[in-house]
Amino acid sequence: MFRSSDDKAVSNIAGLLAYRLVAFGYVLLLTVVGGALFFNPAAWPATPAIAMLAPHDTVRFLGAVLFGELVMWDIPCAIWIKKLRRMDLMLHHIFLALGPALVAMKFLPVFYYVWFLGLSEASSVWLAGNDFYAELHDAVAEGDQASPRLPRLARLRDICQIGAAVTFVLVRVVGWGYMVWKLFKDTLAVLPLAASVGVRGFLRLQLFMAFAFYCLQLLWFSKLVAYTRSSGLGGATPEDVV
Repeated sequence: MFRSSDDKAVSNIAGLLAYRLVAFGYVLLLTVVGGALFFNPAAWPATPAIAMLAPHDTVRFLGAVLFGELVMWDIPCAIWIKKLRRMDLMLHHIFLALGPALVAMKFLPVFYYVWFLGLSEASSVWLAGNDFYAELHDAVAEGDQASPRLPRLARLRDICQIGAAVTFVLVRVVGWGYMVWKLFKDTLAVLPLAASVGVRGFLRLQLFMAFAFYCLQLLWFSKLVAYTRSSGLGGATPEDVV
């Protein structure tokens, strides 16, 4: 649809716009489904053993959706679309697919993934919007610096950037820190109760993944802070913040 548009600015970056639009739909779905469970007090497991060892169908669904998005959309787009062809982005997609998404989908769909694979994508909803409007704004400006569309696109870009920055702090820094602490506490409590070596292995793997991905959130946060200090709020979020 974007490729066949009469608007040259749109057709010139059709792949990027399509990628952002579909990614927006995916992360919005993950946010809504994960958030509905996270904010439902009746859904929370009564004990750490239930939270960590009882398979959860909604978590399995979230893992499957994320795995499908990464394998059938994000990774192919990162190969075919030049701007997305970055090694750090590709490695992030591969590790996320073969790590948390696959574990949640197939092996150990524990309750806390409603946060890690679900509600924490709230910042990605805003980020996808920021990327979409920032790239469209730049494409329009490249063709016509005096285009009347530029102020409106800049406002939408800046609103989404502020939304992405605020939600990133709330969910990727504060929320992730709290949920990683809960995951560690409950995992260590139930490790002796795990019935098989395989389950114990996945519980330990979850500890590593939670720690590693939280370190990544903090790295991205540092880049976001550096960008905000140098450029202020608004504009396009740095490319190396996912």
